[in-house]
Amino acid sequence: MAERQLFCRIITPERTVFDGEVEMVKLRIADGDIGVMSDHQPIVSTVGIRDVQVVMENDERQIFATSDGFFKVSDNLVQILVEEAVPAEEIDPDVAGNRIEDAERLLAETPEDEENERRRRELERERLMGENLARIHAQYTEGQAGR
Repeated sequence: MAERQLFCRIITPERTVFDGEVEMVKLRIADGDIGVMSDHQPIVSTVGIRDVQVVMENDERQIFATSDGFFKVSDNLVQILVEEAVPAEEIDPDVAGNRIEDAERLLAETPEDEENERRRRELERERLMGENLARIHAQYTEGQAGR
């Protein structure tokens, strides 16, 4: 009996960032790190601001910096729905640094009161995504020279 194929889609509101056949998908969900291969049991969870690793048949890996969102596995289809997903090779470290600086500056300027609670959460999320982009760029693109 032939092994069934696993497919992965990484979707943002603007576009489908990745859609293809894979060997495995690795990411962190609400309960911890998970690796999904074909015939995985169905699961639905949330994902945090982190990285998603897509492993192809020849052990080639594609890395994506993702914002928080949702994760679903069913019928050999992994779906990751997030506000933002950036392939590691497309990350601009200057843009990531500016996002962090801008968010920190605006957080410092925004009062810590009930009226501004939602705005502060949005700014903190923006800061964390900037840090995620910078971390993934450093970890996966700068370290690729020797691979």
